Amino acid sequence: MATIRYRQRGVKKLWHYEIRDESGKSLAYRGGFKTKRMAQLTGSPIFQEIQKGTTLNSEMSLPQLYKQWYELKIEKSGRSKATLLKYLQYEQKIVEFLDYPLNAISPTFYQKQLNIIGKNVNRSFLSLMTNAVRKAIQMAKLDKIFVEDFTVGVEYFSSRGEKASSEKYLHKFSDIEQVLETLRSEMDYKQSVIRYYLYLLFTTGMRPGELLALTWGHVNFEEQLLYTDKRVNSSTLEVVSPKTTDSIRYVPINHDSILVLRELKKEQEMTNKQLGIKNAHNYVFQHYGLKKEIPTNASCNKILKKILTRLNIKPVITVYGARHTRATYLISKGIPLDVIAKVLGHTVEELIRTYRHLLSEVKSSGYERIKKL
Repeated sequence: MATIRYRQRGVKKLWHYEIRDESGKSLAYRGGFKTKRMAQLTGSPIFQEIQKGTTLNSEMSLPQLYKQWYELKIEKSGRSKATLLKYLQYEQKIVEFLDYPLNAISPTFYQKQLNIIGKNVNRSFLSLMTNAVRKAIQMAKLDKIFVEDFTVGVEYFSSRGEKASSEKYLHKFSDIEQVLETLRSEMDYKQSVIRYYLYLLFTTGMRPGELLALTWGHVNFEEQLLYTDKRVNSSTLEVVSPKTTDSIRYVPINHDSILVLRELKKEQEMTNKQLGIKNAHNYVFQHYGLKKEIPTNASCNKILKKILTRLNIKPVITVYGARHTRATYLISKGIPLDVIAKVLGHTVEELIRTYRHLLSEVKSSGYERIKKL
């Protein structure tokens, strides 16, 4: 049974309240009240909630704390469905492996359980889940709940290795050219729109979701520019807001890409007319045989993998690797970093952080060239 007591403390004789459990452990505390009455008005409702088990306290379980934090701070925040789903996936792991009272979880125990979770998820998942747990703990501390932050100093170990940076993009210009030539030769709108889409991924460096959200109204054929101000969520295929304000931009494309788009528009309009179909959203990569009219990442990755395997090109990258490949190409061609950042929808700082390994390779190459002068 929890108890509450009110006392005066300090030189100024200010009042505070403290709620303890039957073993004497502090569940909630707050001070700085000028009168006992003021401390009672604040402390009494919290004490009643603890008695009913509906407020934060150090005896509640981590899943209970996480759930309250999610409902208060995340659920109504306007985040996308895909992002909310990720937070719920973290909750599933917390319920499965960390369903213990907050005051029973030590840093050592949390690390032990995290190592177990890491057998089935990657390091990124562990890091993001722990960050969410840490924020939930911070919320409890702001409520003057005595909770040890058992996430401090945690390490992330995973049996599921993440791809090395070198495995995320095509390294040879000849490989890029071979992929583009193959995609170009196999384009047949009546069969699929995916090869058109993959081609533009490699030649624009746009995020997959940005390119999927592209409409014909965003294509400036004369000036060879694409305008992007939204993206498609890869999980729901719904159009959502751009990733950042820097994501809203014009993307220059070459003459070959313009020819591909002109051909696609012509084939698409002709096929839709024959079938009596309307391109309701005016999508560039609309196709009558697809759910919600546009391709999924899974189907695109499948075709890209087949092409790379057939051409014996390694590494076998995903659609996101096409963006990485474009960044590699632009950096290696000596395009100024501020221009590349603008084209890719990054700040210069983000570009340097994301593609640091590529910049390092270019710098090393430059050093060798200088030595030979």
